[in-house]
Amino acid sequence: MSTAVPRTTLLLNWYANPYHTPIFIAKAQGYYQEAGINLAILETTDPSDVTEIVGRNIVDIGLKAMVHCYAARDRNYPVKSIGTLLDEPATGLIFLKSSNIKSFDDIRGKKVGYVGEFGKVMIDDLAKQADIDSSEYETVRTGMNVAHAISQGIVDTGIGIGNFQQIELEHLCGEETGMLRIDELAGLGCCCFCSVLYIVNEETIAMQPEMLKNFMRATQRATAYTIENPEKAFAILCEQNPRLNTELYHKIFISSLPYFSRDLKNVARDWEKVGRYSAQLGITPEDHDPKDCYTNEFVPTQAYASMPPLSEEREGKAA
Repeated sequence: MSTAVPRTTLLLNWYANPYHTPIFIAKAQGYYQEAGINLAILETTDPSDVTEIVGRNIVDIGLKAMVHCYAARDRNYPVKSIGTLLDEPATGLIFLKSSNIKSFDDIRGKKVGYVGEFGKVMIDDLAKQADIDSSEYETVRTGMNVAHAISQGIVDTGIGIGNFQQIELEHLCGEETGMLRIDELAGLGCCCFCSVLYIVNEETIAMQPEMLKNFMRATQRATAYTIENPEKAFAILCEQNPRLNTELYHKIFISSLPYFSRDLKNVARDWEKVGRYSAQLGITPEDHDPKDCYTNEFVPTQAYASMPPLSEEREGKAA
């Protein structure tokens, strides 16, 4: 009697959407199965829960932004990134151009939406740098649904990413939109604080290193497929998630393509930048070590290929 392969659990950072495509491709195309992984893909109802759930080792793998990894470790959750899904998506305060927001100073008298606690910390830090008193604006927690909050007049502007909420806002309102990029306002030089990462508990690293290596290999293969066969990939995504088969989600998918990390690697420079920014925001102590937060040991050293290089094949014949 055959033994069933135990399930590996992956918790998404939101509901399944186009920027999760490589994961669904790897499952649908059998890449995980070939790697000996029986993957269960789980959706979260509250994105803020993910780091704690991974930190408590309740699931094997999760998805979360870089700044949250710093925060998790500061709270004694042994969370570590093993690779990158979405690399530096443009992130900032999105708004309708009809709102006459042109600079950060224009948040005076406005309601500003944010996703979770660190979004509010970022807004308040930027306001402090701009000499804007907290009494001159109001922050409202909208979660990831900032586009809907703006379209319904709940907030005037809010934090979103360009390849999702900004496109969603244009679709909902049929108007031109704009964005004040947080990386530019804060002088970061990159939007790496919102890169979406594959995160795990250090116990998973210790106990299941081979599974993680196989997972990253299969996911890298699926990422390459997504980039090289976008329309086929979107069709496969929609077969598994029929509600995504709309014009809006197709636009979001196309807009997300440039941000998929082909090599899946954690970028040391980005971790250092976000580490300094996190310390500035009071999320992590000044003496933190960015290298505690990530590893590239499970990322393939070479991209997936259907056949070995000719040099390896020649060596094999010689042996």
